[in-house]
Amino acid sequence: MLLNAKTKYGEVEGVPSRLTGVSMFCGIPYAKPPVGQLRWRAPQAPAPWSGILKCDKFRAAAMQTKATMPFYVKEFPIDYSQITISEDCLYLNIWTPANTPSDKLPVMVYFHGGGDVTGFPHEPEHDGAHLAEKQVIYINVTYRLNVFGFLAHPQLTEESVYGASGNYGLLDQVASLKWVCDNIAAFGGDPDRITIFGQSAGAGNVHAHCVSPLSKGLFKRAISISGSGVVSLMRAGTLRDEEQKGLAFQKACSCSSLKELRELPEAMVLAYMTQSRINCSFCIDNYFLFEEPSQAIIYGRHHDVEIMAGSCANEGAAFGYEYRNTLSGFRGAVDSFFPGVEEAAWKLYNLHSDEDASNSSFDVMADGAVFGTNYWAKIHNKMGRKPVYVYYFCHRLPNEEGGLSVEGSFHSGDLWYVHGTLDRSWRAFGKADRDLSDLEISYITNFAKSADPNGEGLPEWVPYTRENPCSMLLCAEPRMDAMEKNVGALIAKYMD
Repeated sequence: MLLNAKTKYGEVEGVPSRLTGVSMFCGIPYAKPPVGQLRWRAPQAPAPWSGILKCDKFRAAAMQTKATMPFYVKEFPIDYSQITISEDCLYLNIWTPANTPSDKLPVMVYFHGGGDVTGFPHEPEHDGAHLAEKQVIYINVTYRLNVFGFLAHPQLTEESVYGASGNYGLLDQVASLKWVCDNIAAFGGDPDRITIFGQSAGAGNVHAHCVSPLSKGLFKRAISISGSGVVSLMRAGTLRDEEQKGLAFQKACSCSSLKELRELPEAMVLAYMTQSRINCSFCIDNYFLFEEPSQAIIYGRHHDVEIMAGSCANEGAAFGYEYRNTLSGFRGAVDSFFPGVEEAAWKLYNLHSDEDASNSSFDVMADGAVFGTNYWAKIHNKMGRKPVYVYYFCHRLPNEEGGLSVEGSFHSGDLWYVHGTLDRSWRAFGKADRDLSDLEISYITNFAKSADPNGEGLPEWVPYTRENPCSMLLCAEPRMDAMEKNVGALIAKYMD
């Protein structure tokens, strides 16, 4: 077991993980703390250190407000009294099963979800030990969020050497990938076999990395979990629109200049962010992004990397189904999740009254995710790109008594399975859940190793093609299926 490694910046010392044969290095700096004059600037390389840096505990989460949505507060319980938040947050965590630096194991780099406004890598569901147990190196990354990570502003654009602003959280991720490429060999990793993956907003970020010129060549494979595809949950706005948000935020802070904004204590910036309700997101800055990622994919201007992508059968369950109350509300949801093909989708739903809408069992968010993922796969295949493996997580999670939960396979519910952290949940997971978790971990780690999820004893998973537009159903009886009853799959299948 490796417990010491020499990086370009200094030596680090890790600790044994909760699983035998896997060590972990927590809180390795991959960039300088983005504080003071480095607030709202692209990340800088970390300063070298002397001696041995002990990496035995997680570092701070990025600046953010506490999660407040009752469903997810219960689902992923976090004791915020034990969590530090800080601008000094650019650290990564590594789980490695390597015995020597020459092992050359595949590497998986994970970007957490949370809408790019909340979340952190050391949430209870994100432990990487079980993935590493499958002979891959697992890394998760803290990156700047919301106003701290995505504020654009005309003065920031003007002062930047690359003529843009915003997207600092994504630039953090690029910096982390460069750090991994340069240093992972010391932990027994292979820098030529890096897979990026993420969930929800993290999947949207993966989506963006698949088209950004700054990310090209930094990874070989990509896995998108519930948040990417031609219709991504995360969509890029324009730099001008985000700059206007920046000016509005400056006004909300009662600051007369960018200099005053930078001089505000981090707690005050967070307070103004909360009071103003201004949320910043990534944008087309003509540096990291030159166009909306979905458009880049539609026209084939994305990197030719192997892809695994999918979503959950009840994506919208945890968010409620208020749109079902009226026909106009349902139509609005269809327009949102099926941009450009809303008329075709609307005809398939075949609703004619408020009563039809309220009685519907359709989950438009889930259907839209299937459409976006399947259409992405179809385009990728049509252009003769590397294989795409599509999945559909349709296993209903149990409740605390072991029965089927009301929410089913809800958005983010599969994170327990992906990370093998079922024992950290309050839900009464049983053998079927643990078997499915082991299967899913086997699939994604096999994909990271060889670009093929298949392995001995696993149900065969074939790539998505235009001729055979099938998905792997991840459930108690995993199997390939064309999903002929899903609105999103049907529209994607018949589009050019």
